Amino acid sequence: MSNTHYTVVDLFSGVGGFQIGFEKAGFDIIFSTDIDDYCEKVHKLNRPNVPFLKADIRDIDNLTLDNFINKDVDILIGGPPCQGFSTIGKRVSSDPKKRSEKDPRNTLFREYIRILKYLQPKIFLMENVQGILTREKGKIFSEIQKTFKETGYEFNFTILNAADYGVPQIRNRVFFYGNKIGIKLNPPAPKYGSNGLKPYKTVNDAISDIAGLENMINNHVPLKHGTKNLKRYSMIPEGGRLPENELPPELYRKNFGNTFKRLHRDKPSLTMVPGHNAFPIHPWLDRSLTVREAARIQTFDDDYVFVGPRDKQCMQVGNAVPPLLAQIWAEYIKEELNKFYEEK
Repeated sequence: MSNTHYTVVDLFSGVGGFQIGFEKAGFDIIFSTDIDDYCEKVHKLNRPNVPFLKADIRDIDNLTLDNFINKDVDILIGGPPCQGFSTIGKRVSSDPKKRSEKDPRNTLFREYIRILKYLQPKIFLMENVQGILTREKGKIFSEIQKTFKETGYEFNFTILNAADYGVPQIRNRVFFYGNKIGIKLNPPAPKYGSNGLKPYKTVNDAISDIAGLENMINNHVPLKHGTKNLKRYSMIPEGGRLPENELPPELYRKNFGNTFKRLHRDKPSLTMVPGHNAFPIHPWLDRSLTVREAARIQTFDDDYVFVGPRDKQCMQVGNAVPPLLAQIWAEYIKEELNKFYEEK
């Protein structure tokens, strides 16, 4: 079975980071869906041969699935929009009724489980932010755990740091996973870090060769910063934050967020968080990272093009599962599936 092309369905696919990793590991992506117009454009531009449906997942019924999917599904992947669970920014109401009204993203994991129950894939793998585990004092996680177990699938979860797998970025995310065929799945083993592992990949490894090539590579367009911000950036040490207490009055403002942190060239990046239109500051240039630099830190290939206004491109990159981390999951799952079939 080593040459088998296992099939994958990707829900909440964004620009496809999750499925790119599986595709690189030799899986066939037979269906992909997202609600976002620009994500659809990115898919059609970069991955025209992958069946893609732009739709609200709540409107995707069984008949629609049958129209797109005419074979057994081996793996169901996806990352329900996570901002409702994020520890960054303003959270929604703690009242469950108001929560679902104000931010429907808090219930979209139920749609993932609904489709899981219908498609009955052998294995599922779902990604989200860590905050989902503690949101509402753990009530949402308890519901997720209970609802998954009611499907008859084995249910597990783990928190992985993308830097431990060769992604030049500290990015902790929770993965829910399980299967219904009796495989004992474990998270893929870390390859980078301390204790005799390979040294972490760094920002320098990822982006140093394209400094000076601005506007010559797809999506490598610097943001035009105002005079005040340029002065602020010049005061940020490499690997440090803006020294707010040392600012002259004319440079002070109420809130300084992630965009006023400078990366260190010899360390992994901070998490690529999709801000309005800016990422952290370049290690040695007084500007924020370009979309292409952020995409490299997320391990997208340079020929993968992002489209739309800058803020949309930032969201496309920042929300994605790093393709390299997805590929490592995929290679591990493929090994386990191969062993399963060889033993049958």
